[in-house]
Amino acid sequence: MDFEMTEKQSGFLDSFTLKMIAIISMLADHIGYIFFPQDMVFRAVGRIAFPIFCFLIIEGFHHTRNHTNYLIRLCIFAIISEIPFDLAFFGTLMDWGHQNVFLTLAFGLAAIFCLEEMNTKRIYAIPFVLIFAASYFVHCDYGIGGVLLICMFYLTRETPWMRFILTALILYIFYGSFELYGLIAMVFITFYNGKRGPQVKMLFYWFYPVHLLVLYAIAHYL
Repeated sequence: MDFEMTEKQSGFLDSFTLKMIAIISMLADHIGYIFFPQDMVFRAVGRIAFPIFCFLIIEGFHHTRNHTNYLIRLCIFAIISEIPFDLAFFGTLMDWGHQNVFLTLAFGLAAIFCLEEMNTKRIYAIPFVLIFAASYFVHCDYGIGGVLLICMFYLTRETPWMRFILTALILYIFYGSFELYGLIAMVFITFYNGKRGPQVKMLFYWFYPVHLLVLYAIAHYL
């Protein structure tokens, strides 16, 4: 996610560091899923990634100048990442039953657009509901719960204690107790300092499809 930080916050973790924590967590999760399916340690570490990405989507929304380009970029990488995603996890070029996390992030960002506009234009309630329906029917990663989590992060941006409670509830209700390892992400988010850090704009965008292709190649050809 790319954005410019403007507000000062206490803490020692900038957005780049949070991204790296999320990327390492995600990589551990995918290594565990593909190579060590019986070892839940990798999967537990992997639960940290998605809440951090949700948080960064919200920060991106508030600090990116062009929201439309931001959404388009997420959609483009959802398309780019789909074949690597399906190859890595399902061993096929296209699995219509599961869609990658970029689509979830795009749905979440679009839902936030609608929430912003609903303050003055109630008509935006219609696309808001349709976004949740779409996330269910296309089977994007984390599904409705993932989009809801992003919206919740948006609505509780100024109330960290409420964000923690609602994150726990959403993770537990939609995904079960194991997903509560994701609450570790909230510790890292607590120490966020509002700063941008090193500018590696497209790191996550390209890391996601590339690492999936690498894991697929290792699993099937080495």
